[in-house]
Amino acid sequence: MPRLARSASITAGAIAVAVGLSSLGGGVAVAAGGGLAPPAVDPASVHRPSAAPDRVILTPTETPATSQAVTWRTATAVASPRVEWALSGPSVVEGAQSIPATSTTSFDTTLGYDVAFHTATIDGLEPDTTYVYRVGDGETWTEWFEFRTATTAAGGFSFVMLGDAQNDNKAYTSRAFRAAFEARPYAKLAVHAGDLIDTETSDAEWGEWNGAGALMNQYANLIATPGNHEYYPGPDLTEYWPAQFAFPHNGPGVAELEETVYFVDYQGVRFISLNTNRQNGEPFATQTEWLEGVLEDNPNEWTVVTFHHPVFSTSGDRDNAVVRNAWLPILEEHDVDLVLQGHDHTYGRGNLVANEQNLPEGADPAKSHTGPVYMVTVAGPKDYGLSPDGQDNWTLNDAHLRVKGANLQLFQTVDVTDDGRMHVEARTVDGALFDAFTITKDAAGGKLVTDDVAWTGGPGSTRDGVDAPTLPGDPGTDPGTDPGTDPGTDPGTDPDGDKPTASISDTTVTPGDTVSVKAAGFEAGEQVAIELHSTPVTLARVTADAEGALSASVTIPADTVPGAHSIVLTGVDSSRSVAVAITVEAAPAGARPAQLPATGGALPLTLMILGGVLVAGGGAVVVRSVLRNRKAS
Repeated sequence: MPRLARSASITAGAIAVAVGLSSLGGGVAVAAGGGLAPPAVDPASVHRPSAAPDRVILTPTETPATSQAVTWRTATAVASPRVEWALSGPSVVEGAQSIPATSTTSFDTTLGYDVAFHTATIDGLEPDTTYVYRVGDGETWTEWFEFRTATTAAGGFSFVMLGDAQNDNKAYTSRAFRAAFEARPYAKLAVHAGDLIDTETSDAEWGEWNGAGALMNQYANLIATPGNHEYYPGPDLTEYWPAQFAFPHNGPGVAELEETVYFVDYQGVRFISLNTNRQNGEPFATQTEWLEGVLEDNPNEWTVVTFHHPVFSTSGDRDNAVVRNAWLPILEEHDVDLVLQGHDHTYGRGNLVANEQNLPEGADPAKSHTGPVYMVTVAGPKDYGLSPDGQDNWTLNDAHLRVKGANLQLFQTVDVTDDGRMHVEARTVDGALFDAFTITKDAAGGKLVTDDVAWTGGPGSTRDGVDAPTLPGDPGTDPGTDPGTDPGTDPGTDPDGDKPTASISDTTVTPGDTVSVKAAGFEAGEQVAIELHSTPVTLARVTADAEGALSASVTIPADTVPGAHSIVLTGVDSSRSVAVAITVEAAPAGARPAQLPATGGALPLTLMILGGVLVAGGGAVVVRSVLRNRKAS
C-alpha cells in the first residue's frame, strides 16, 4: 500500500477507535505522534518544507579542529543549496565564504509531500576558533548560527548526554533538551543514546525532535546512535538517518552499519557509536572485531562508548545477553570510561563488583570503584519502572547498581578538565541534581571513579570556559584519597549543624500505599530529594518554601521488598538530610498490586474487540499498529 494511502487508512481507523474509547470511558494513554486521537492541527501544514531551510544540525567530522559538517532540510524545489561561514566578530558578519552542498537526498513522506536534505562540509578552518554560519540558496537564508572548532589539546571542554527522547518531543522532551543546553550553553557536543523518535517514517515526529533540539543542534556537534525505534516499523534503518546526519564513514565497512557505527576523536576523548539493533550474523561479529581494534589503537586519554540496548538492563525482565557476552569483556579489558545506553526508560548507574576490589589506600568501596561506568538514562517522558531489588539484571550479572531512579526525565553534563578529571552530573528537567561522580586519572595511569557532589560549573558553562572547582575531598590530585567527607551522603547529618525535621502520616505501609511527608529546616527555595532507602529509590523532588518547609505525597513502589526501610529527605543545595523509619509489610493475600504506567503491556481486551468491530473504518489497522509499537518498545 502506498505510504499516503496507508496513512489515510490509519488516520480513519484512529478516529474510529478514539470515538469507541470515549464511549468506554478511556483508559488508554498514548503519546503524541503515535496517538489514537487526531491532532488539533494537520501535521502536514505544520511540518511541510519550503524554500526557507530548517532542521539545521551540526555533526562532527574526523578532523573537528579544522572542519565542520552541517545538514539541513528544504523543499525539493530548492536548486542551489549552500552554506556560508565567516569568523565570528563583534557586529555584522564580514568576509563570508560560501560553498554549495556536497550532497542532497530527497524522498517522499507519510504526510503527502517530498523533502530534501542537504549536506555540506566546511574545510580549512583554524583550530579553537569561533565561526558563524548560515544555510540557504543564495536568496533565502537562515539566521547566523555559531560553532567553535576543537582545540589540538586534550580536555578543557564539556558535552551533554541524553537518553531516549522518543515520545512527546515537543511537549516534554524539549524541556530536557533546553535544560541541558542551559546547564552547559557552550558544550561542544551532545551525545544521544538512541530512540530519538517513536516511528521512523514520521516526518512530524522528526520535526518535533528537531524543534526540541533547536539551538543545541545548531551550536553543538551531535553524536547519535540508533535505537530500535529508528528501525520501527522498518525493517531497515530510517531513511532520515543518513539524510539528516553526516557522521564519519570510519566504521567496519559494512553497508548496513554505515554512519551508525563510527568514532570521533575530540580533544582527548574518543567517542564510539555502536549499533545494537543487529545482534546476530556477520555484521555483529564484524562490529565486535572493529570495536576491539578502535579501542586497541586509541591515542586518547578518555573513551566514551554509546549504544542503545544496555549491557545491564534496569527495567523488568529485559536482558541483552548477546550484547553483554560480546562487548562487556572488551569494554572491561580496555578500561572504557563511560558507557552511555538507553532503551529502558529509567536511570541506572553502576559498575562490576569486581572493580571494587584492590582500591587505592583510603578509597571507600561504597563510594569508589575502578573500571568502566555503565549508565542507562532517559530524556523523554515515557517510563517503564525499575526491576525489584536483588532481581535486577545488574545484580544477577555481578554488577553493582549504585544509583537508580524511575519516573524521571534526565540530562547529563560531562566536564572534561585538562588535569585528568571527567565529572558527570545527572539532573532532572527542573535542574535538580540526581547523581554525580568524578573519574580521575593520575600520571602513572591510575584511575578511580568516586561518588561526588555538584560542581559550580564546567568548561562549557561560559564562552571562555571556567575552571573546574577543587572540592573538599576531591580526588583530582590524589586518586587514593576518599571524598567521603560529603555530609550529604550520610542521612541525618548536616554540615551547618541545623538538622532538619520530618514526619510521615503512616509508619507501617504496604507496597503501593501513599504516604504524606512533612519536613522543615531546609534552605528557602531549595530542591529536596525524597528517597526510599536502603537502596535509594527516588520518590519525589519537592521545592522547600520560603521558611524551608515542605509537604508532599509519595507512593511506596509496588515492588518494594517487605521489611524495615527509611524515607530520607536531602536538600540538594544545603546537603541537610533527615531520615524517618518506615516498615513495609507484605500486601494482603489477593490484593491487586499497584499498576505501573501502561508502557509495555497488552492492550485491554475491550479495545481489541472494539478494533475488530471497527475494521471497516481502519480500526484493525490501528490496533495492529499499536500492538506492534508496544512490542517493539
